[in-house]
This record gives sequence, structure tokens and C-alpha cells, in this order.
Amino acid sequence: GLTALPDDFSCRSLYLDPEHFNNIAYRQRCGYHDRTIFAVWTQCYFKVAAGCFFGPIDVFESRVDARYSGDAAKSYKCAAHQCISELTEKLNKLGFANGL
Repeated sequence: GLTALPDDFSCRSLYLDPEHFNNIAYRQRCGYHDRTIFAVWTQCYFKVAAGCFFGPIDVFESRVDARYSGDAAKSYKCAAHQCISELTEKLNKLGFANGL
């Protein structure tokens, strides 16, 4: 089965069960809208997916800051960083340390 998203993967919309992917970490029920936030390791970068957003962490944080404030903004950004930290550990254990 599919266990990682390939570097050249591109699509407009996709529903995945993240528990079975080596290059994804996630947090469920984040923020006011109970979103699931994902961190993905692809094309030698961490990217964040939340709702219709998919991109680098700095752009994600800018978008969150533009749309939310206070605890809501802090919660979304914290969840994304937790995902990236968890994914870094996961990838290092799997031997991906040369790319991190």
C-alpha cells in the first residue's frame, strides 16, 4: 500500500487516513473549526496542511495571524509546530536524518 506521498505529488483535494503514512504527523480537532492539521515531509521540506491550505510553516503562520487572533491563532500554530516536531522524530527513527 501507499505509505508516503511522493515528492512530485500534486492534486486539488484528497482525503487520507494519516495513520498509515511515514511522512505525515497530525493533530485533530484544532481551533474553533475542529480542523485536522497535518505536517508533511515532501520535496525536502516540511509543509503544513489545514483546511484548504497546503504550504510552508511560515506562510501557514502568516495566514493564521491574518485570520485569527489570541488563543485561536496560538493553538493552530502550536499544533503545526507539534506536528513538525513529531514528524522530525518519526523520520529520524526511520533513517531520513540525512534530509532533516
